[in-house]
Amino acid sequence: MKVTQVVFTGIVLAAGGAILRSAPPEKADPAAGKAIFEEKCANCHNADNKETKDGPGFAGVKNGKLPSGRPATHDVILDLVTKGQESMPAFKDLLSDQEREDVVAYVMTL
Repeated sequence: MKVTQVVFTGIVLAAGGAILRSAPPEKADPAAGKAIFEEKCANCHNADNKETKDGPGFAGVKNGKLPSGRPATHDVILDLVTKGQESMPAFKDLLSDQEREDVVAYVMTL
């Protein structure tokens, strides 16, 4: 019985730790994300229309689709910001976790 309780407790603690590690650093701030976007992203992406610069414009993302047609979900956008794509650089080492979350929150308002 004791061994079962210890094993069960270990499983619960491990699962809880995994959940905590996957949670966003803090509540995302779209206003902070806008400032970061303007500094790091606006050279290649329009925020207020769909016209393409080096990358696509993001107007209408809040309606659920990225310009590529992919779903405009938190996880999809975060993956693009973190890993980059084609000519877009990865921002994993250029922005903190919080900054990437803030940019995602802002892009999802466009």
